[in-house]
Amino acid sequence: MMKIKNKQFFNRKILMTLVVGTNVILGGTAVYAEEPQKFTLDEYVVTATRTELSRKEVPQSVEVITKEDIQNIGATNVIDALRTATNIEIPEAAGVGHTLGIRGSGKNDVLVLLNGRRIPGEGYGQVSTNTYVLSRLNVNNIERIEVLRGPSGALYGSEASAGVINIITKKSEKKSMTVGVATNSREMSNYYHFDSGKDGKLSAAFDANFTKVRYFKWDDANMSKYFGPTQNYSLDVDYEMDQNNSLNLYLNYEDTNQQFKKFTSASGPFSYLGIYNVDRKSASLTYNGQNDNSNYMLSATYGELKKDVTSAMSANSVGSSKFNFWNIEARDTIKLDNNNRLTFGGEFRTDGRKDSSIDESSDQYSLFIHDELKLGEKLLLIPAVRYDHHDSFGSETSTNIGATYSFTEGSRLKANYGEGYRAPSISELYGTYSNPNLRPEKSKGYELSYEQEFGDDTAIKLTYFKNKKTDAIAMDYSLAPNYQYMNIEKSSSEGVEFEIKHDLGNGFTVIGNYDYLDAMNDKTNTRLNYSARNTYTAKLMWTEPVKQEWNITAWNKWYSDYRADSEDHSINTFNFVVNKRWGDKYRAYAGIDNLFDKKITSMRYSGRLWRVGAEMTF
Repeated sequence: MMKIKNKQFFNRKILMTLVVGTNVILGGTAVYAEEPQKFTLDEYVVTATRTELSRKEVPQSVEVITKEDIQNIGATNVIDALRTATNIEIPEAAGVGHTLGIRGSGKNDVLVLLNGRRIPGEGYGQVSTNTYVLSRLNVNNIERIEVLRGPSGALYGSEASAGVINIITKKSEKKSMTVGVATNSREMSNYYHFDSGKDGKLSAAFDANFTKVRYFKWDDANMSKYFGPTQNYSLDVDYEMDQNNSLNLYLNYEDTNQQFKKFTSASGPFSYLGIYNVDRKSASLTYNGQNDNSNYMLSATYGELKKDVTSAMSANSVGSSKFNFWNIEARDTIKLDNNNRLTFGGEFRTDGRKDSSIDESSDQYSLFIHDELKLGEKLLLIPAVRYDHHDSFGSETSTNIGATYSFTEGSRLKANYGEGYRAPSISELYGTYSNPNLRPEKSKGYELSYEQEFGDDTAIKLTYFKNKKTDAIAMDYSLAPNYQYMNIEKSSSEGVEFEIKHDLGNGFTVIGNYDYLDAMNDKTNTRLNYSARNTYTAKLMWTEPVKQEWNITAWNKWYSDYRADSEDHSINTFNFVVNKRWGDKYRAYAGIDNLFDKKITSMRYSGRLWRVGAEMTF
């Protein structure tokens, strides 16, 4: 055992030396621009490298969903906002909630961040934390969503095994007040956004969202059985100390008080109610500073979630749990020369759970480094490595290497290899069915992409990817009646993603997507549930070209060989939303999902759904 640990440490030293050494050797040979290159019709992203880079430059597959995109499809929650994203599945688990997967991944393989920071959750077990996390976010204060596909452990550590979804909220811009209301077949909400504008050195944005989930007969397409009210509040305060130094305080609070009904065939369709209460809060304080050659930050985040459940399985059964974490991160990005930008830093995090059966916590610390090297006029190379040490299972090293080669300003080839892992949760290590000897799940994957723009009106992207996961944690039912979590599963996914965008003129834009996915359980040699072998999406958008006050967005989504409940299904649904704006003061919208009323229970399609909403800013 000691020899293995020494070998791991030796390998980590080699990896760290390679990254820094490559930086030193190549630093003086390139012509990296003074500022990140700005490409026409492109935007900057931060999730792929934790620095601001053009989306055309980053080697990984990154998708950006803007607030305008969210409004144009009439999204009333974050799940709605992601429903047209490439190769993302958010199926509704029978009677529980939504799970989240990228490229056929498992339900625990996607890390969800809020402004680049972790969110309090329940940890992992038989039900994923991602089952609930998206439904707890306020879609109305989102500026954009960045989706990073592929293993990203070198950037974010544990839980980013298949990708990352970073929810970025609105910042204060100018003094204003927005009031809105939204309702659809599943829920209704009213929301408020107050922007103080900049008053001297201080600016602030406050958001409040009040949602009531409607009772929806959950045995119809096995929809979620939860219904009732939830409230979400956030406060984002910026203080500009001087031109180069600033502080940010972000506070978020959510209170959910819902019910659920339990289906029991013996005593009738619904025998009694269960109660589901969640109290979630988080606070973060971040310092940002800069000088001529450096951008640095120090951030501390605290998160806490309390959950009380009166089970519908037994009218008198009550469960109460508390989950919390602390996270401290320090990071610095140094401009070594015009060709070379080096980012390094560290994190410390402690996670805890306390209830009637568990009172445990775990600590972990991380060190990471990555480099952005511009080699000549055409090649950008980004190597990265991260070392994580966990007090329960030991150490893990994750690497990433990506490259973007630009043939011309409008065409480029990208290649990326990444590794990821997921640490066993406290629930899996010490809770019911626990196993203190669990190892972390491990993933690795690579992708190759070609992107091409034809002038300012047409763009295409073609990506091939392949991912593999080993030592996946699953319940070992062969040990009945003493079930236990074990590292017994392994899976793989391989596929192709193709996208084309074309500006038709006169306000019309068409987008076409095709995704091929072969996601397999390598242990049983069967396809993974909630994955479609073929997915086709056609979207047509029209914005009135003069005043841009009307927008109509329509899309059709086809699934072929969608695997659910061990069967293959095919379905296509037509959806549309009409938006009307009156300047920048008023907006109203209405839309219909699944217009032709398609129903497949195992895919959680219950038929036609509607949505309407309105907001005003003054």
